Amino acid sequence: MDHNVVDFYKNDIIFLEGQSSNCAYLIESGSVGIYREETHGNRSLVRKLGKDDLFGEMGLIDKYPRSATAIALSDIRCLVIERSRFDYLTKFNPHFLVSLIKSLSERLRTTIGKLSEVEPQNNVSLANKTTRHNDSPKRRG
Repeated sequence: MDHNVVDFYKNDIIFLEGQSSNCAYLIESGSVGIYREETHGNRSLVRKLGKDDLFGEMGLIDKYPRSATAIALSDIRCLVIERSRFDYLTKFNPHFLVSLIKSLSERLRTTIGKLSEVEPQNNVSLANKTTRHNDSPKRRG
């Protein structure tokens, strides 16, 4: 077996929220649940990931402890991306970097959508907050 590939069985804990981050994982097969710990110690499913999804990368980016717990939802096989390899890929592989940015953007949009569902009374139209909304600057002739 390749030393950069690891197998987990259904219900195996891959990492726990709060642990230090020394690698990320790319799912080759199977599915993973990303969970957050609630105030009473219960876990809440945040996201379900599958083939070709990357997880555990946030700690490699910002060097903070794991922000969530990852649990195998089925038997899985993952490619392990150590910190040094991750740093190399982000510096020298534009395709990897673009994929990483797209993945993080998707997660951010999903989170913003969930927050909008939770707190609809706080939604204020952008038009009410600004006098002008335009994605591009005005050009002067």
